[in-house]
Amino acid sequence: MSSEILHKALQACRKGQNYCFATIVEATLKGTPRKAGAKMIVFGDGTSYGTIGGGRNEKAAIAECLKAIKTQKPLTVTYNYFGRHGESVCGGMMKVFIEPFASTDHLIICGAGHIALPLSAVGKILGFKVTIIDDRKEFANKRRFPHVNQIIVGNHAKELAKIKVKPNTYITIVTQGNEYDFECLKAVIKAPAGYIGVISSRAKRIKFFGRLKKSGIEEKYLKRIHIPMGIDIGSQTPEEIAVSIIAEIVAVKNTDFIGTDKFKD
Repeated sequence: MSSEILHKALQACRKGQNYCFATIVEATLKGTPRKAGAKMIVFGDGTSYGTIGGGRNEKAAIAECLKAIKTQKPLTVTYNYFGRHGESVCGGMMKVFIEPFASTDHLIICGAGHIALPLSAVGKILGFKVTIIDDRKEFANKRRFPHVNQIIVGNHAKELAKIKVKPNTYITIVTQGNEYDFECLKAVIKAPAGYIGVISSRAKRIKFFGRLKKSGIEEKYLKRIHIPMGIDIGSQTPEEIAVSIIAEIVAVKNTDFIGTDKFKD
């Protein structure tokens, strides 16, 4: 494997970009331009580095990589060189493993209070990049949150709106006041986040949704919001509430694997 390809992958990780490897895992001895082990990296914008042989098969592999970046599902594809008119007729075949990689899942916590502390700690244990946003310096600081990746001090909603939100961004709103919560929700309700949740009572949900509807927010956006957020486990303490929230986020994140009975004997 080319060390330059690994360097390209490392750069993509640091920039928070998704990418995909296409690796020849099997090839006939004759008839294919590259052999087993040849690899290329494909980025979300369609650009690539390296080659698995060029031509129509490489173009097809790039298309598969772009699909895999969206679905985050690896697959193996087979290409042949028994070309039609005007195409390569070398006669060989190769199998290519398409392996997508996503940037680190990002947990954003709006608020730095009593729920944010255990929620951020569990988020880090699960491998999330964790960002804290709060307008209170006495709460939003490295002394209180030494384990998180980023602390932003400022207006919750305005700072939240500045963050680039992607499908693997998970937003939790647990500020010190209902109006702060509402402004944060309004700031990201149309964002392509994987999860948006608000600490809430059912009465608060009704009030918030009523205000959002009056401001022209469509029903399809309201359906995405988890409010009250968290799985109902009868939570009483901030730590238990944090567990219920992170459990719901993991359930959303792993929707395709729920019900696979992987833990049964």
